[in-house]
Amino acid sequence: MNFEEHLAYQTIVSSIDSLTEIMNVFERTLLEMGQWNVEARLKDARRLASDNGEQHPLRHYYNAMLLERFFKCFLTSDVHEYINLARKEKLARSMLHYLNVTKDDIRNIRKLLLDFCELPLGKLNVSPTVTLGIRVDLISRFISDHLPYVGIAKNYVNMRDVATVLSHTVGNESSPGLVGGKAAGMLLANRILKPTLSEAHNEFVELIVEPDSYFINSSVSVDFMTSNHFEECYSLKYLDRDVRDRELLRLHPLFMRGKLPEYIIEKFKSILTETRSCPLILRSSSYLEDGVGYSFTGKYDSIFISNRGSIKERLAEMTAAMKNVLFSLFGSAAMEYRKDKQLLDYNERMSILVQKVVGQQYGKYYFPACAIVGFSRNSYCWNSKIKPEDGMLRMVVGLGTRAVDRVGDDYPRMVSLSQPLLRPETSVAQKIKYSQRYIDVLNLETKKIETHHFVDLINELRDAGHHFPIRDMISVLQHGELKPPMFIPDRLEYDNCAITFDGLLSKPEFPKLMRHVLQTVEKGYNMPVDMEFVYHDSKLYPVQCRHLAMRDMLLDQVELPDVDEKDILFSADKGFPNAIIEDIEYIVYVDVESYNHLPTTQAKHEVGRVVSRLNQKLKGKNFILMGPGRWGSSNLDLGVNVNYSDINNSMMLIEMAWKKGDAAPEVSYGTHFFQDLVEADILPLPLYPDEDGIIFNKEFFDTEENSLLRFEQADEKMLGVVRVFHLPATRLGSKRKLHVYLDDTKPKGIAFLR
Repeated sequence: MNFEEHLAYQTIVSSIDSLTEIMNVFERTLLEMGQWNVEARLKDARRLASDNGEQHPLRHYYNAMLLERFFKCFLTSDVHEYINLARKEKLARSMLHYLNVTKDDIRNIRKLLLDFCELPLGKLNVSPTVTLGIRVDLISRFISDHLPYVGIAKNYVNMRDVATVLSHTVGNESSPGLVGGKAAGMLLANRILKPTLSEAHNEFVELIVEPDSYFINSSVSVDFMTSNHFEECYSLKYLDRDVRDRELLRLHPLFMRGKLPEYIIEKFKSILTETRSCPLILRSSSYLEDGVGYSFTGKYDSIFISNRGSIKERLAEMTAAMKNVLFSLFGSAAMEYRKDKQLLDYNERMSILVQKVVGQQYGKYYFPACAIVGFSRNSYCWNSKIKPEDGMLRMVVGLGTRAVDRVGDDYPRMVSLSQPLLRPETSVAQKIKYSQRYIDVLNLETKKIETHHFVDLINELRDAGHHFPIRDMISVLQHGELKPPMFIPDRLEYDNCAITFDGLLSKPEFPKLMRHVLQTVEKGYNMPVDMEFVYHDSKLYPVQCRHLAMRDMLLDQVELPDVDEKDILFSADKGFPNAIIEDIEYIVYVDVESYNHLPTTQAKHEVGRVVSRLNQKLKGKNFILMGPGRWGSSNLDLGVNVNYSDINNSMMLIEMAWKKGDAAPEVSYGTHFFQDLVEADILPLPLYPDEDGIIFNKEFFDTEENSLLRFEQADEKMLGVVRVFHLPATRLGSKRKLHVYLDDTKPKGIAFLR
């Protein structure tokens, strides 16, 4: 035996706790190679034992012969690989025991997993028949127990990935807890794109970066609630909405004064030390969030913190954010959504995903170059050149708040990845008007999110000497055309520039990267996906991933019926898929002129409340909603202020854009509000009543009997704003119902009485 073999032998002998497993691996390997005969070697071992007159040395002689043969067949380095494989197998089988027999022994499970991951990765892996079961158990125990997720994740998230999660987890080490749905989706997407144990796509691997993340698992929220006696919050879900909202107002200040257990404080201090001076975002990650069939988009809170100041100040900022995110678990938006999805009795728990905010500091401001929502499927192809399977993007400069919400009179850039530079707007005036005007940034001095007009912000930054990638993001009016600037002007002017992303989209590398990412993750999920990203310094950071809900009513082909024009209430020619919606009995209609003339924001807010009450009273009946502007916007002057629970029983939401100069494009695609409509199988339809070629029977909506008082005790002023038409009882309806046929190949859609 040479020196290297001697060292290997000493390693084996010193591994008394794993000796049996090591010999079993050696024996199994030689048997598979045809280099070992068990019966012959046992016979030799008995003979040697007899010759030496020892009583029980059979295993000793057998092992000696096994070692000798193994060293002849393998290099010493390979011997060490097999030794480590034996150790991994022993730890893996111990884990299986603890995961399936002593399920509550969280400490031992963690220790075994960490011991396993301390062994070198090596070239030899434990059999998938063993590890697959362990993966499933570990994912279900520490990440998410949502079965559709586990079924996908077991193929991509391995034992070492779970160990990495645990090393970044804040939780009670003696109690079970999950990192929740949002964290789970982010982890899975990144493992599909950049596997731990195999090579990713080399062309893109350096461009995709996993964001630095920490996980506050659900045991933290349970400990906080229990130690402060907030258990009554768990029953808020069974109260009527008005009563619940009053209770939430009472409980919130008590909740914010609640004390965190000491172990949480120490863990928070550790995170703040590791992330010093980098802003953080605390994102909700409840058990149900981002699950297949229900995404909970926008139902819970996500909060940015500056992470600036003394450790005491930063700790106060982080604990306040954590409590607010946790308290959002009990909010009415989430409760009404759960009620609608028949999830009210589910024992929902809140975990929190903590991530470094990707971006750059510009003086007192901090923000990324670009935030993106991406769909792997584009259901609304407004041009024949657009391919649904190539997907679409919704892009904004700055923090991602404007990418996911309908915020004010502002328009993100909508991008079809089939034709990245193709736009529905044709004129320069339209492109400038229907573009992003405002950028959300984190002010590091005030520690608050602020909104600035992009012209003012960029001029301010450039005056202070800060570099911003203006050529990729902004186009400037030059000789009557809007183009990325070859030479950056000294100052931007309000009317001669727009955020277009044309500089970035004209580079083939970026659309190619986005197509690759969306299609790769869709293939891993085996279903369409909805993802959120940050793009900064030429790197793409996937920060969220969920199943993309697709509308059940969509059809491959629709043939428009031959209808007399006098029976058509309205027609449409853009912004819809193939769909048929029949037997509509009621229309809830908000009149644009009456709405615009309401004297106060409170009066406009009341319109949304009337719609909400009608939504409940018409439940079970076939009804649609029609009204001006951008429903769901936070700006009451732009449209009716409603959320998911205010409209979830309707069949369609028709947003009417009356002409003000050029017609406005539909801009809800990709927002949380849009996803709510899709999940509830509510079809959104943009309607441009006064465009050429469009039919809109204004006389019907102005003169037919208003049935509002059958459902709502409304004052005279509200009667002029909100109108309810029971179609079979109207003069034009005459016992008929409304039917909507939409054909996106023409494109043409009609709503007619029959």
